[in-house]
This record gives sequence, C-alpha cells and structure tokens, in this order.
Amino acid sequence: MNKLILSTVVLLAFSLSAQRDMTPGKRRGDVFGKADYKDYRFFGLQVTGGLTYMATRSDAKNLTYLGTDSDGRPMNYSFDPEGSVGAFVDLGMVHFPKKRSKLSLALKYIFISYYDWGLGVKLFTGSETTSVNRFNSLGTPLPTQNFSSSFASIFLNGRFSIHKNVYIGKRYFIDNGLGFNVDFRTVTPGEYETLPGISAQSFHSPLVAQMHYSLGFGIKLNRRSMLVPGVQIPILGIHDWRKGCAALKYYNSNYLPILFQVKFTYLFEKKPKGCNTPGTDQDRKLNDEYLQGN
Repeated sequence: MNKLILSTVVLLAFSLSAQRDMTPGKRRGDVFGKADYKDYRFFGLQVTGGLTYMATRSDAKNLTYLGTDSDGRPMNYSFDPEGSVGAFVDLGMVHFPKKRSKLSLALKYIFISYYDWGLGVKLFTGSETTSVNRFNSLGTPLPTQNFSSSFASIFLNGRFSIHKNVYIGKRYFIDNGLGFNVDFRTVTPGEYETLPGISAQSFHSPLVAQMHYSLGFGIKLNRRSMLVPGVQIPILGIHDWRKGCAALKYYNSNYLPILFQVKFTYLFEKKPKGCNTPGTDQDRKLNDEYLQGN
C-alpha cells in the first residue's frame, strides 16, 4: 500500500512538473528562451543608425595635372581627397509580406523576406588638399604649395529597401537588401582658395538619388524583434545624370558614402478579439515562417 501511494505521488509530481514546462513564462528549451504565445502583426517599428564614411580613390593623389600659372610658367598639381567619419539615423517601419505569390508557392521559395523604409538625417564629412609644383624661368622647381579645405554636409533622406534573408539555423541569418534612397543636402560647401590656372571646383546637385545594396548579419532576438548590424553602399547614382556614378562630387574629387549600420526592428502585437485564446502551435509556426521569410 505504501509503495502504491509513493508511486502515485511520484507520478503526480512528474505530471505537474511537465505541465508547468508547457505554460507561458516557462522555458521550453528553444532558441527564444521563454515560451511566447502572443501573435504579432506583419509590420512594426524600425530604428537604424550608425557611422558614415566617405571613401575615396586610393590612386587619386597620384594623378597629376599640367597647367600654367598667372605668369605663364609651367606647373603641375594634384588633388588628395580624404574621407572622414560622420553619423546617421533614421526611423521607419518594417513590413513582412502576408501572402505568397503563386510563383513562390509553386517553387516553394520566398523571394522577398521583408521590406522596410525610413526617414532620417545623415552627416557626411571629408577634406581635400591641392598640392602645386611651380617652376621658375630656368626650370628649377619652387617649394610645393598646399591648399586644403574640409566639408561637413547634413542631408535629409528617405529610403526604401527589399530584403532576402538566408537563415543559418533558427536564430541567425544573412540579410541581403536592395533599395533606393533620396537625399537632400541642406548646405552647399564653399570653394577654397588655390592658384589661378587650376581647374575650377564643383559640387554635386543638392538632390541625390541612388540605388544601394546592403549586407548584414541578422540576429533574431525573439519572435517579435531582430538586430541586424551591416553595411550599406550605393551602387548606382542618377543625380546630375553622371553616367550612373554613385559617388558625390566635392571640390575636385569624388567621395563614395558608405554606411556602417545597426538596425533594430520591433513588431507590433496583434490585439486579440473576443476570448483571448493563444492559438495552436501550428498557427504560431506558420506565423513565424512568414516573419522569418523562410
């Protein structure tokens, strides 16, 4: 009799313990920690920010141009552009497609994992130095003269991107993005003084439109949020109609803006109607598959 009672108590304790493991708030051993029975909408808030850098051609300082000074004597000069670090931030939204196309269903492949957009501010900084070598009437070189200036341009920007995620397990993924950005420069830098006979300085149009590519390493923090550090670089520009050049012109040099970014997304919770029922595991699985883009 005592053995029967002891066995019953042990089985009851095991059963209660197993039931507690299946309730919300208890760990289930999955990659997202505590069990989450909530349903989330297919859109949410997104905040992106980071550093900017104006990349320049490494061989730009080796390009030498010929000219004559105000006295008609020969001279040569070169430009040395240098990028520096700025910053940017934008606020927008992320959207996951609710439905898959017939082609996607037929091929069992999701072409677009999600798309996002944002509005924000960018700061681009850089500098340029002009080095001039002149010669006297006997052809003897005179001391080199250097002239330089720097710029700090603030842009108002808007962007839109589509993304394809390639998952590495359930938590990590490679994020590939292709999109467009439209930026407006609020202040145009002024020219800096050099010598007569040197090519005139010019600047890109205040309105900039580019196609960009982004590559990131995504981390799914839980069922409703993810963190994606990565890099964004323009690959095609239509500003000034400069044959598709994505670089920005300052003074006598081209600067390519590169963004080193961290993106955080946070999906909105779906408010239940009527009785607050958690739904089935299959419902949550389908919801997660859509949100993951698998």
